[in-house]
Amino acid sequence: MTASDAEMPPAVEPAVLANGAGDAPAPAVTAKDARAPPDAGAGAKIAPGGAGDLAADAPAAAAAPPASTLEPPAAVPKAWAKGDRVSALATFDRTYHPADVIDVRPVALSGDSPDDARSLASYYVRYAGFDKRLDEWLPGSALEPYTSAVEEALCDEKPDGCSPRAGDDTPRASARKLTRNLKRRYNEINNVAGAVEDLAPMDQKLEKEHDERTKVKNVKVIECGKHEVDAWYFSPYPRDSRGGANGGESGSTRGGSTADGPSGSGAPPPPHVECDKLFVCERCLKYVRKRSTLARHEAKCEARHPPGKMIYEHKRRPARGAISSEAGPGSRELVGADLAFWEIDGAKMKVYCQNLCLLAKLFLDHKTLYFDVEPFLFYVLTERDPETDAHVAVGYFSKEKASLEEYNLACILTLPPYQRRGYGSLLISMSYELSRREGKVGTPERPLSDLGLVSYRSYWCRVVLAELRRHKASLSLKDLSAATGFREADVASALTSLNLLKYWKGQHIVSATPKIVDDHLRSFGGPDALFAVNPEWVRWEPPAAAPAPANRKGGGDR
Repeated sequence: MTASDAEMPPAVEPAVLANGAGDAPAPAVTAKDARAPPDAGAGAKIAPGGAGDLAADAPAAAAAPPASTLEPPAAVPKAWAKGDRVSALATFDRTYHPADVIDVRPVALSGDSPDDARSLASYYVRYAGFDKRLDEWLPGSALEPYTSAVEEALCDEKPDGCSPRAGDDTPRASARKLTRNLKRRYNEINNVAGAVEDLAPMDQKLEKEHDERTKVKNVKVIECGKHEVDAWYFSPYPRDSRGGANGGESGSTRGGSTADGPSGSGAPPPPHVECDKLFVCERCLKYVRKRSTLARHEAKCEARHPPGKMIYEHKRRPARGAISSEAGPGSRELVGADLAFWEIDGAKMKVYCQNLCLLAKLFLDHKTLYFDVEPFLFYVLTERDPETDAHVAVGYFSKEKASLEEYNLACILTLPPYQRRGYGSLLISMSYELSRREGKVGTPERPLSDLGLVSYRSYWCRVVLAELRRHKASLSLKDLSAATGFREADVASALTSLNLLKYWKGQHIVSATPKIVDDHLRSFGGPDALFAVNPEWVRWEPPAAAPAPANRKGGGDR
């Protein structure tokens, strides 16, 4: 120990920085920070060399009060409680947003010695005005006391008064009184989620119960094949008695055995898997908690495609100068299908379908059935991996074998790594093609998720505009429904979002000219931009009429 070290005051406990990457100690207090003011003593001076070492004689150092020479110690992070409103530093845009503390858990941090060990807290926050998929765990250093200045600063950046979308058609910009029907119509057209308070009393109760069960994500990240994806929502992956994740038949069968329990969905009771990362086999969808376990499984996994019947294949388009697929077995890169649909019976391939539902629940908030898969058919869209020649699932939709409401789709999902490729339109197109072959007018089961509603409305608009263009914009709602296979309510929803539907003399009429239709089609990328199935490539016939389904708890497989 040097003389300068002996004259330094006691070390201050390091503070916690809000750096967004975890808890980190603040720089230690140096002798330069601890120096006395110029008038504090008559002998204090800074040495010209070194990094701010203090050079002072003993009498001068003794004359300066040590307490008055230090900067104020950093404040210890405040402890927040559940339900507190805070200003949280979001990781997705590095900006402070109003947020509510949903859950708190202790986090033990070890210092340089046992005496420095501290117990801090990590906070699970939900950002006001954002979807639950952005909920996350944050350290206490990323939270600040909430003030109205945070919301005012955000509103200042939006000249339309924080409305979801600027424009003359917003309720705030309209001179009309904002009635409940007008607000509901605006939210539907602009894909704005309604508040819980706007729901019926029974729906409010169900929504609050659902939110209480699924308010905290139990899986942070999943790794599936080459992709690592953040989970959006809670998923009830069951945990075995040893604390690990079950991906085999035994784990899923135990979950399925509770299908008649109080949950109505067959979901296993707690405990559920809780981990930072879950590993999923991209071929059979088995899930495990360790990479080494997944490696051992993949070494012996013989699945090359989903366990069902291929009903559609979208062949690769040969590149210029490439060998044609009809040239013979030597043209390896063009053999087989680039995209394919597989029909899977939930009663026959129960384990695969259960694992598929659990995976989908990570990205769907209001999916209520996970293990009661027997009454459903699953249609899985796959890409062929050119390296392994295996068909990898990129999305799926399910439908009831016999629906009393004549729904042609119960649940739809494109996995996040494969979104924005047109696969959502392809899935929807296949559901309507199957309905057309059954001689039915189809519609999806409600409620739709926010992204599902966006995909459906985009698909409806494109198909309806194409029909209007083909018939010079001279079709009624009934004619459009017959031509497209959509229900009249869905056609009206699409036309309303395009502002092409008017109410005149007690009925709705299509108000459009060929020029307006062409302008709308160009905004969607043109008449040929829609990614749809080719009916000539579909190898599927409707099954024999099934008996009417029995009433089940929990509704459909949303």
